[in-house]
Amino acid sequence: MDIAEQLFLEKGYDDTLVSDIVHQAGVAQGTFYYYFKSKEAVLDEITDKYIRIIVESMEQISKDENLNAVDKLVKIFKFSVSFREDTMSIMQEVNDEKNLHLQRKFEERIPLETVGPLAHIFKEGVDEGIFNTPYPDYAAKAFNGISAMVLQGLDNASHDPDEIKRRFMVIFDFIERILGTESGVISNAFREGA
Repeated sequence: MDIAEQLFLEKGYDDTLVSDIVHQAGVAQGTFYYYFKSKEAVLDEITDKYIRIIVESMEQISKDENLNAVDKLVKIFKFSVSFREDTMSIMQEVNDEKNLHLQRKFEERIPLETVGPLAHIFKEGVDEGIFNTPYPDYAAKAFNGISAMVLQGLDNASHDPDEIKRRFMVIFDFIERILGTESGVISNAFREGA
């Protein structure tokens, strides 16, 4: 799977053949088909791997006792930015229209599986007196929905750093309102940590 991912990045998904993968791995073609039905199945497994990385990273950040709730949110945003940059090439393949099932997998699983860590952070923020919301669980769902909506099309758009920054500032503004915190609390912490 790692070799396939590397070849997808180097040659492009469409230009990588199963024969390229098995040659690089030093295994017979039958061995490949023992583990995977097709090249598409490998990309599906890579998608699962990325989802696990995102969820596990957010869970780890949410449990970090050395950070307050705002710092945890900032760390999640920074992780998201670096993850997006590190996986841009392979994620373009996932987001290709011929791989709609992989897009749906991301769109369905990420919000569901990250609500828990986000709600944990929001509850901590309420306990710390930083946030003021009686519904941290629903605030986490709203956060995921707003983030998905505001970031929609970003992978297909030009990678203008100012546009990316602007979209994050929009998310910060909305989430500050939902969490009932002072304007600028999250956005200023993000800028200071940049």
